[in-house]
Amino acid sequence: MDCQKCARKPATVFMTTVVGGDLKKVDLCEDCARSSGAIHPAGFVAADLIIQEALQVVVPSERTCPACGYSLETLQKTGRLGCGVCYEKFSGPLQAALVESQTDVVHRGKRPVRKNATREELEAELRHHVARENYEEAARLRDRIAMMEISAAKKPESA
Repeated sequence: MDCQKCARKPATVFMTTVVGGDLKKVDLCEDCARSSGAIHPAGFVAADLIIQEALQVVVPSERTCPACGYSLETLQKTGRLGCGVCYEKFSGPLQAALVESQTDVVHRGKRPVRKNATREELEAELRHHVARENYEEAARLRDRIAMMEISAAKKPESA
């Protein structure tokens, strides 16, 4: 891999930093790393200088959608995408944001609890869950149907 600054020598200094939630990678040869101040004379890395270099290395087209021109910064500010291509273009940052904010990156949906469902509706849902081998949900529905029968048996008939 060649140095990203001079493109003449092989890169021997590989820096990875996180800048504003974005992962920045900079590959430099030892001479360019020393001349830019990325390597301290004592051998330590000057992180601030690396971050500045990483910001200059980023190509603006990598931060915008090729179809609509929507930028990653706008996505981060608004939380909205410009078009369908944005989903593919910004899939990395979107995945990272989903992992941080949710327990899973796959949307499974959430159904509100139906308190007034009829027995027939619950039995149909029970059959559906058994067919899909979702036995925990099927057992919950079975118990709910049994409770429904018990409460119906306890109610006196209205005259």
